Amino acid sequence: MRKLSVFTSLLLFFALITSGFSQTIDQVIDNHVNAIGGMDKLLAIKSVKFTGKFSGGGFEVPVTYLIKRPNMVRMDITFQGNSQIQAYDGTTAWQVSPWSGKTDPEKMPAESEKQMREQADIEGPLVNYKVKGYTAELMGKEDMEGSEVYKVRLTDKDGDVTYYFLDGQSYLILKETKKRKVKEKEINSETLYGNYQQVEGITFPMSLEFREVGQQQGQSGIMEKVELNVEIDDSIFKMPEAKK
Repeated sequence: MRKLSVFTSLLLFFALITSGFSQTIDQVIDNHVNAIGGMDKLLAIKSVKFTGKFSGGGFEVPVTYLIKRPNMVRMDITFQGNSQIQAYDGTTAWQVSPWSGKTDPEKMPAESEKQMREQADIEGPLVNYKVKGYTAELMGKEDMEGSEVYKVRLTDKDGDVTYYFLDGQSYLILKETKKRKVKEKEINSETLYGNYQQVEGITFPMSLEFREVGQQQGQSGIMEKVELNVEIDDSIFKMPEAKK
């Protein structure tokens, strides 16, 4: 009996010790929310304007990226006097693709529209994830190029899964990976985030790298300027009529 009592006490002591090192999924996400600015500050943002440049394939092009509540987003990439436009007004996702010979605006396919809806989320899907209809799981810790990271699995209403890798110390996102079906083709992509900087108390990644899993090179983005709560007319997010 005495041996059993000692063994039980050791188990309880070990449980107390290890409980201090383990975290739940909500604790990890709460730490992430606090790391990027806190719930109140994030939800107070009405609009964001990013100005920077994208590079890939030997080209470097300027980009302007606008997000406005509720659920509006637009990206303009300018090259040789023409602008590639992708936008979503909360209802319709559309694009202008002059480099593909399509100078009139056209609606995006369903899978692209879903991506635009996701991009229109100012604070990101991890913030208030339950309210937005996601489910989240903590998959444990991993080593990512020498850094210990939390691996978070986020599943949306359609069953699509995104994995987020959060730095074990700062709780900032270092990488996200997605598996999506585009035109009957399954694509595994990943985005790397870095050079985090604060703008009015909100922490943003100023460098990004996009690539399909398995590719050695992809596209990179550098954000040179971030502006919060700028005046943006809703009309620029709406699809214009085709030129006659």
